[in-house]
Amino acid sequence: MMKLPIRVLLVLLCAAVIVAMPFAVSSPMMLEGEKMNLMNGGDDGSEWDEGEEEIDFGRLFFPSACAEGEDDLTVETWVEGELHILPEWKLPLDFTVPPAPNPAGFTEDGYADDSIRVRVETREMNGITVHAAFVQVADASQFRTATPYGIKSSRTLPLASIAPVNHAVIAMNGDLFTQLPDKKSFEYRMGEKIRSKSNKQKDILIIDDLGDFHFFLRSKGLSEYSKQMKNEGRQVVNAFTFGPALVVDGEVQSLEKEYDYARLYKNPRSAIGQTGPLSYVMAVIEGRGDEGGATHAELAAIMKELGCVQAYNLDGGNTAEMIMFGADGSELFHFKGDQIAEVRGQSDIIFFATAVPETEW
Repeated sequence: MMKLPIRVLLVLLCAAVIVAMPFAVSSPMMLEGEKMNLMNGGDDGSEWDEGEEEIDFGRLFFPSACAEGEDDLTVETWVEGELHILPEWKLPLDFTVPPAPNPAGFTEDGYADDSIRVRVETREMNGITVHAAFVQVADASQFRTATPYGIKSSRTLPLASIAPVNHAVIAMNGDLFTQLPDKKSFEYRMGEKIRSKSNKQKDILIIDDLGDFHFFLRSKGLSEYSKQMKNEGRQVVNAFTFGPALVVDGEVQSLEKEYDYARLYKNPRSAIGQTGPLSYVMAVIEGRGDEGGATHAELAAIMKELGCVQAYNLDGGNTAEMIMFGADGSELFHFKGDQIAEVRGQSDIIFFATAVPETEW
């Protein structure tokens, strides 16, 4: 049997060989400074080659000696082009104003930084003018809502006034909840409950803290879902009572039953949809009657064609509106469903924000 001192000596020798390997396999012509740079993960101010993954050499060779219950060290790496945020960049799920967009992030058709990508386009779809914004974010906290004077006020302001003070990258109208004559609705904004009553005449959209859409057609299943959310520790962040639901789980909905909001008329419309995890579409349909517009059924088909797995009709007519300000503060895009009528004041807006702090520009 090998004596204990010899076994200890062999273990130490093995450890020494492992530590020396990066130096042993390096080219004899490599400068000593370059060897040290490799051991430190290449942190000399130079950029890594595309697709190369940063490696923490210390973690590779020696396991951490952490006290029980202490968080283990995590080395985060990202694939080139992927959206990401640092943990400390995550936005609070309340009405805190997020960081302003980086002026350098604006492009001719949208905006992009490490945490968000927005691409705006106008399409003619079956003779209907569709203004669409395709949005992808790194974190669910970047899907936000805002009100001009707080959730208890019925006062309104134009979208062009609400969006900039909330540092919206891109914004659209909500459901104008303060103006609904029937107060029987399920409404949340940024985690704050406005009303929590079911409405058997309306479809309800709930957006949770993962940024996912959940529909309750004519409010069916709402109470059971509320209990499930509580049991799973999930949070209702935003909820709307308008509708109808246009696309549910990839299926265009049958909209033959009577539903409010002039479903059979070709009117200006607005809708919000989810195309995948943390990926969304905002849409405004332009025109009315002989000059354009869309019925609910036409809007549902459009949202499906735009790639939506889930889609929901928001307030239309004069309310249908989407806006994006450029680097100089002027309007980069401003789409109005009704090109003739005056802009309607909004009681609430839906918008997407960057999570990159201004100190990181």
